[in-house]
Parts: sequence; structure tokens; C-alpha cells
Amino acid sequence: MRLKLADIPDDVIEEYQLADKATKYRFVFVEIRKGMYGLPQAGLLAQELLEERLAAEEYYQSTHTHTPGLWTHAWRPIQFSLVVDDFGVKYVGEENKQHLVAALEEFYSISKDEQGKKYVGLTLDWNYEGRQVHLSMPGYVEKALKQFQHQGPGKPQNQPHPHIPPTKAQKYNTPSQGKTPLSSPRRERPTPNR
Repeated sequence: MRLKLADIPDDVIEEYQLADKATKYRFVFVEIRKGMYGLPQAGLLAQELLEERLAAEEYYQSTHTHTPGLWTHAWRPIQFSLVVDDFGVKYVGEENKQHLVAALEEFYSISKDEQGKKYVGLTLDWNYEGRQVHLSMPGYVEKALKQFQHQGPGKPQNQPHPHIPPTKAQKYNTPSQGKTPLSSPRRERPTPNR
């Protein structure tokens, strides 16, 4: 990567004698060996490295769906979705789960949530018998209200806007007395030509 010498603090330039190593246009070149926060290419480089490492174990991103981040194994009954650094895994059989864990632990430090209670900031409440999952974010609203210093209403208001009751002067939509409401004209069915 190329850096301007003017963007580097003076004490770092002195410590590493960068002035002697700079080009005539006052640039220094550095080699990046790991990911770097803020580097636009970091995500792509990490993704390509993960693809290479998991391909060796026969894991591939699904090509038959248009769902980026959905991975499957060539023959094992296991799938997972990957969002940044969160894996949501669906598998059949403990040995298939252990195969994925071993493939990841070879290169990465991982933590496991065996109950699958957290994923991408959501809390998941699984009901396997009813084939349901309930998603929630406990404490999110309270935290946001505090963060934005929101003052709640003096009395509870359980609707998007305050209710304004009608006054006596307002008239309601009722049919006028003595007049018949308009009806739609009756349509006759056309008789088929025989």
C-alpha cells in the first residue's frame, strides 16, 4: 500500500527512518499482512480467503439461489449463512457440525452458541415443535430512547398520534332525511347469439 509521508506522524517517521525510505514524491510503501480496519478491500480479501479455505473442505457459496452468504457442503447435509462474522448453521448430525467447526477452527478463533439464541444482533426464541422462531431485540427501544434523550408523553398514548374527539358542532356522515340514496344502474346481461 502506498502512503503519503505527510499523513504519517513525525515520531513514527523518526522511529522507522521513513524519510530515508520515501520516494522522491514523498511516498512510502508498506506490505499488509492482515486485515486493516477502514481499508475498503479488507472485506473482499477476507471473503476470498475464507472461500479458498472452505473450498478445501468442499464448502461453497450456493449458486442455485440468489442469496449471497448462503453456504452449503458438496455432499454433507449442512448449510450456513454468513453475515460479517456471524454464522447461522443448519445441520443434520453432530459429525457434520463438528466437520464445519474443525474447518473454521483450523484458521480462526471462534465462539459457539449451541442454542442458537443470538444472530446478527437479534435474539431468537426457537419453538421446534411448532416450527416457529420468534425474533426480538430486548432492551433496544429503551436504549434508543435513552441515547436520543427522548422525553415520553405526560400520559400514555398507545397510537401514532393523539386522539381528538369530535365536537358537538361536527356533523357525521348520515343520509339526508327524506332523500333516497343513489343506487347504481342495474346492468342487464347480454343474451348470447345463437
